Amino acid sequence: MASSISVAAGVGALALAAAPVLAQVAGPSAADLIPPPSAEVRAFLEASGSPRPLCATAAGRDLWAVVQDFYAARDDRPAWIDAGGLTPAGQRLVAALAAAADEGLDPSRYEPAASLPGGPQVLRVAASGAPAGREAALREVALTVALARYAADIGRGHVDPARVSVLWRAQPRSLDVRPILQQAAASGRPDDVLEALRPRHPQYAALRAALRRYSALAAEEARVSTVRAGLPLQRGARSPDIAPLRARLALWGDLDGAAAAARGDVLDRPLVDALRHFQARHGLASQRSLDADTVAALNTSAADRVRQIALNLERWRWQPPAPPGRSVLVNIPTFELHAYADGGEALAMRVITGRPDSPTPVFGQDMTAVVFSPYWSVPTNIALDETMPAVLSDRSYLRRMNLEVLRGEEVVDPARVDWRRERGRLSFRQRPGAGNALGLVKFLLPNSFNVYLHDTPSKALFLRPVRALSHGCVRLEKPEALARWVLEGVPGWTPQRIVAAMRAGRERAVSLPEAIPVGIVYFTVWVDADGTVEFRPDVYRHDAAQAPLLQSPAPPDAARALAAAG
Repeated sequence: MASSISVAAGVGALALAAAPVLAQVAGPSAADLIPPPSAEVRAFLEASGSPRPLCATAAGRDLWAVVQDFYAARDDRPAWIDAGGLTPAGQRLVAALAAAADEGLDPSRYEPAASLPGGPQVLRVAASGAPAGREAALREVALTVALARYAADIGRGHVDPARVSVLWRAQPRSLDVRPILQQAAASGRPDDVLEALRPRHPQYAALRAALRRYSALAAEEARVSTVRAGLPLQRGARSPDIAPLRARLALWGDLDGAAAAARGDVLDRPLVDALRHFQARHGLASQRSLDADTVAALNTSAADRVRQIALNLERWRWQPPAPPGRSVLVNIPTFELHAYADGGEALAMRVITGRPDSPTPVFGQDMTAVVFSPYWSVPTNIALDETMPAVLSDRSYLRRMNLEVLRGEEVVDPARVDWRRERGRLSFRQRPGAGNALGLVKFLLPNSFNVYLHDTPSKALFLRPVRALSHGCVRLEKPEALARWVLEGVPGWTPQRIVAAMRAGRERAVSLPEAIPVGIVYFTVWVDADGTVEFRPDVYRHDAAQAPLLQSPAPPDAARALAAAG
């Protein structure tokens, strides 16, 4: 069985986890290893049947079929081992597998012991004598199994995202492993082939760098005291708790230079500024004293941060490749929207997303239209739970909220409604205007959740650090800026015309000549353009649901079939 994820211990753990494999990089001498001829490989494949633990799952059985097809296509010729032991290509493959922790993956998942019986013995070079031909064939085939598994994990993810939450509806990436195996063998550079499978989004590379940094902090952290809550945050205050606070902020990189080396028990300006910086990148509000949430974030271990980064690296492997041209990402945990043009960020703004009890789903869809001065059709659940009770207790609520009453598609006079008898047949619609719940503009991305991006009259809410406040839709801090970016290049839609349409008070829809892909995503770790690493609370508990899945030896889901081409 594969062990739980080992990346948390950083470089030291990587060396230990990879030691059995790395011992083979130099390769045994010709005297120590009988070369596995094609006949031995074929005999091993035929005799193995459906080897355990690999074939205990549907995905594993599909992987085994891919490996058999790989050798059949090359007349069972070994790809990684020759008379001298590991070939240069084999050495490159072993080194790449041993470095799986750099991707936030567990290297032990790619050990032969995780797939085939007899794996541990194959990884050890006998002190004397030579392994039998079958053992050499097992070593060869086990490396191909590991390559296939690693290629699938890095190219589309180890975990099926649908297992995280029913609200995680992002389509997994498709990947056919067969041509990847063939290319790795033909090129002699399997490490380069695997590297090309990584997500190309700049965030993935930035998170890999963050993973290395926080892995390296694990040993240093042991020498740093934890922090206690309750310290008054008044400049000039004195306390024995100042030294641990200074050390923690220096450890995490928020306090540097002479300020980090300073001694004493006085809360000085650099320390206050560093604490504010730490709170900002963790999505925490500034308080008059050191509050429990800030203390919890300060005292979170480097190992926990490494695991959190690993979860987010996995989510990037689920993401479809970044499309050419323009695209939009809305990241729920950081409450931000990022608009991209040709790979570079063109626009960013704060957003408000769904409350934990009405969460915004994770999905991808194309933006197809912009609607100016929109009506708001009150969703059924809001109408029943909020609007109808308010109307029954106060008829003036309709006028104050600028609401229309509908029976089917017909607008009816509220004075002619029998509210007690017809309440289940009525719906509500809010007229366009400054007080409309959707504000002055909305952006359509047709989906089964009825979720879209829109303006809001409640601008003050964007000042809050945690903005999980809506019924599920995404409210925009700068809707006019997004409208200008979306309609850029569309004939006739000047900035002045956009403003006029927003304020017209008459609904108008503008179809986009070219749809813009929008991803509603969930990354609790995000790296800013200046390299600042943001960690955000797991507002919907998706991290908690995903963690044990990433640590499990293998997903028991047929949808993880490695040979699936679509």
